Amino acid sequence: MTPGAKRESREGAAVGAERRRFLEILKYTSFQAREEATFRLASGKFSRYYIDCKQVLSYPEARALIAGLIYDRIRGQVFEAVGGLEIGAYPIATSVSDIVYRETGAAVRAFVVRKEPKTHGIRDLMAGHVKTGDRTLIVDDVVTVGTSTIKAIDSARGAGLVVERVIVLVDREEDEGKKNIEAYGVKFEALCTLSELLELPDGSDQGATRNPDQGRSARGKSSRAVAAG
Repeated sequence: MTPGAKRESREGAAVGAERRRFLEILKYTSFQAREEATFRLASGKFSRYYIDCKQVLSYPEARALIAGLIYDRIRGQVFEAVGGLEIGAYPIATSVSDIVYRETGAAVRAFVVRKEPKTHGIRDLMAGHVKTGDRTLIVDDVVTVGTSTIKAIDSARGAGLVVERVIVLVDREEDEGKKNIEAYGVKFEALCTLSELLELPDGSDQGATRNPDQGRSARGKSSRAVAAG
């Protein structure tokens, strides 16, 4: 798969507007902050801030924006598979697979890495039609220490996949997650950081955030129009 065969490169303003909208929905649906560090993270540490990307991934608008922003970053590169650790990575992977197919006709197969092998059937950590030698993009939702992303990298490489690139939704910029992941010889990118979420105005106070429950008909089409059929 070589992304970009169908669509022209878009202006930075269009990409910036879509990224801003993604940040708005992410903060509106998935971000919580408290005065004291009461949120226990997967790493075991406590934080004042909590980001639950399963909330933002519930919305089709957000999934479309995420897929488009990742697509713009991988334009011109070749991948045969995209996936990551269950459960957060799977909707990201399928959304990226779908947009690549719509834009280029290429089949970049989506997969998920199980946290534990199944106890029945084929007892495998990998779920999805992946093949030895597949050039693979690893995706994830939130990175703190990087444990789940690293598990996905290890499992994918253990299955014979070639992993050199990782894209996540949010880098919390804590506990050297980016550095820990890059130590595995991959290029790491995040669509946004915790700092950017904190800097974003609270749309609920200023009336700036459009409720994603309204659907596209209430807002008009995105700058990335996708023809039906």
